[in-house]
Amino acid sequence: MKRYLAVALVAVVLGSLFGLASVSAASEFPRNETLYTANSAPPTNANPFQGGNIIGLDGLIFEPLFMLNFMTGQLKPWLAESGKWVEPNVFEVVLRPGLTWQDGKPLTAEDVKFSFEYYQEIGLRNWSKLGLKEIKVVNNRTVDFIFSGTPNYQLWKLQLFYGWGQGVLIIPEHIFKNIDPKEIPKMTFLGDEQKYLVGSGPYKLYEVVQGQKSILIRNDNWWGIKYFGKPAPKYIIQLYVKDNAQAANMFIKGDLDVGTYYIDIVKAKEENPYLVSWLDKPPYFPPVAPVLLYFNTKKPPMDNPQFRRAIAMAINPKQIITNGPIGGMPSEIPFGTGLLSKWADKIDLQGLIKEYGWQYGNVEEANKILDQLGMKRDSNGWRTYNGKEIVLHLVTCAGCSDWISTAEIIQNQLKAIGIKVVIDKYDWGAMMDKYHKGDFDLGLHWAGTFQPTAYAVYNALLSKDGVANFGNFTDPQAQQILDEFAKTTDPNKEAQYIKQLSEIWLKEVPAVPVYMATLFYEANTKYWTGWPNAQNPYGVPIFWAKYGTWGTALALLGVKPAGSSTTSTAQTAATSTSSPTSTTSTSSGKSICGPAAIVGLAVIPLLLRRRRK
Repeated sequence: MKRYLAVALVAVVLGSLFGLASVSAASEFPRNETLYTANSAPPTNANPFQGGNIIGLDGLIFEPLFMLNFMTGQLKPWLAESGKWVEPNVFEVVLRPGLTWQDGKPLTAEDVKFSFEYYQEIGLRNWSKLGLKEIKVVNNRTVDFIFSGTPNYQLWKLQLFYGWGQGVLIIPEHIFKNIDPKEIPKMTFLGDEQKYLVGSGPYKLYEVVQGQKSILIRNDNWWGIKYFGKPAPKYIIQLYVKDNAQAANMFIKGDLDVGTYYIDIVKAKEENPYLVSWLDKPPYFPPVAPVLLYFNTKKPPMDNPQFRRAIAMAINPKQIITNGPIGGMPSEIPFGTGLLSKWADKIDLQGLIKEYGWQYGNVEEANKILDQLGMKRDSNGWRTYNGKEIVLHLVTCAGCSDWISTAEIIQNQLKAIGIKVVIDKYDWGAMMDKYHKGDFDLGLHWAGTFQPTAYAVYNALLSKDGVANFGNFTDPQAQQILDEFAKTTDPNKEAQYIKQLSEIWLKEVPAVPVYMATLFYEANTKYWTGWPNAQNPYGVPIFWAKYGTWGTALALLGVKPAGSSTTSTAQTAATSTSSPTSTTSTSSGKSICGPAAIVGLAVIPLLLRRRRK
């Protein structure tokens, strides 16, 4: 009898360790209450200021004054009820009534003032560069931002939401006043430090299992329930899914609900009909921002806008997206889909293109321009300049398969007009060093185009010190327009300045949009429905850490339970596991450098090639 009991006890112990562990996980995190997403890096840091890599830190735990919907370009009032210029140099923010922190204490204008000042004390922001001289608390719900002189209204607009170098997350003064700002960069906010993660958002950090997953739990006392409704998932679990093949397998099995991975969604949908994306037909993934072919405008013959125009005409984006990376057709100006939808009609973009632009793939006209420039062909058919064969070095990233294939297609397209192109591949750091030093002829990048406002795009690309002005393009008129643009909040004047800058872009051709890069996005409607898409773009499908306030939080807050009445074969198969099962992939891969590698001009998530059958 004792032996029987001992064997039974061992069986129970082993069962709890192995076979019954999933039952415990299922009971703690019921599948119909748990939303599973993933990231290609393990969650290791919950620092909301810098270094944090947990989805939802910004937007779901800590919140901004406004949320940005990148796909539409709209700012959605969040903690702020309103924000407006009440004087030419005074921006007033009025908070919503009834805001509270997750510990029950009220969130007030004092917290807003403290947050902006704290970010500067950490060294993450320098408000004096924007001319901000004082932050004044008017009452519990009102705070004034007072500027010296005429503010740069356009740059200030970027501070109202949070992400990649602008704005702040509002933090509780009663918690962070006890933490030396100089200590913040050293902190992970895990272990004993997790007690400081007191936000105002709809979710709290429940647990981080190092190297595996992070778990958020719903804050049922969230102030926003009366404004936006109660979030449907009780838990949001971020898994560590290291590559695309593993992600594809988990999507097919129903173990992932949403993610940003480069999978063959057509093949995956055949095996799991519950999968959806932004579009309901190829390319499925949403085209968001153009990849540009940059010219080094200080090196001849690239310093000649007519030569640049000939190159632009020889490029055929349709061939690129047919034979190269997944993407969409670009416009001639460097706007993503959100900005195009907002401004194209207002600036009569088609009229501008007809008058000042170029026709993609017009090899005949490109050859005419080169002939008029006196760039004759030699005996080998290559164009010459000042008696020498033109050889252009196109710099790109050695690990970026999408850019490499694009470069090879462009190389072949320019051959048709007698321009020899040599592709130089460097690792990311070396490539960026080449760009910053002007040590290139041609280069590929999306820098400057993945921006939320038209001013931000043109300021990055056309201003003398623009962060993405790799070609060192200078134009006094463009700079003057940007300076005037910065001083207005009038939508009619904004349209006027955008039109003028677009005209300069089309005339001078400082760079050429070669294809509209896509954002990889898959969602599983088996357990959760109502995901954002082209017909209902209420959020943005960027399911990476640090993009919460760009629309990811909006997307996660908008989904609803799928219900329990589905009885299809696909559903029965998907419910064979009550919680996601991690799978191991051994396939090799290549990385992608579209907006999947966003944004601080130095961050590249390494994504692998499509899943093999």
